Amino acid sequence: MKVYFDNAATTAIDEEVLAAMMPFLTEHFGNPSTQYSFGRDTRAAIEEARKTIAQLINASAGEIIFTSGATEANNMAIKGSVNYLGVERIITSPIEHHCVEYSVDFCRDNLHVETAMVKIDGNGNVDLEDLENLLKASDKKTLVTLMHANNEIGTLLDI
Repeated sequence: MKVYFDNAATTAIDEEVLAAMMPFLTEHFGNPSTQYSFGRDTRAAIEEARKTIAQLINASAGEIIFTSGATEANNMAIKGSVNYLGVERIITSPIEHHCVEYSVDFCRDNLHVETAMVKIDGNGNVDLEDLENLLKASDKKTLVTLMHANNEIGTLLDI
């Protein structure tokens, strides 16, 4: 029996998801950004998936953005929050994924965003009292970016 302990980083595709994806990996592989029929069919499937996800989380379809993975999503969320939502301050932790760390560093060094690190205990848990104090310490528009499930040490942040 195989045992895999890194499911927070990547995991096997669920059989139901794989079955739903197979037609788009084998038959309907058209570029969804084109005007020809292969692309239109793929685009329609993407838009249907967007609507389904939006309904499940009580969002609008326009709020659902698909990315190639977590690194792209983290970069987009962090830098986009600064560039388009006016975030002036970011709170994160010293045990975040490198893509978060590098994006926060970029915002600090190039976009002049204030950054703060929340304290972490010896087991990798966020010090919620320290987080509360950091939030109270400034009136600047602040983004908090903390990992829910740490793929290296296994801690879970109660969200």
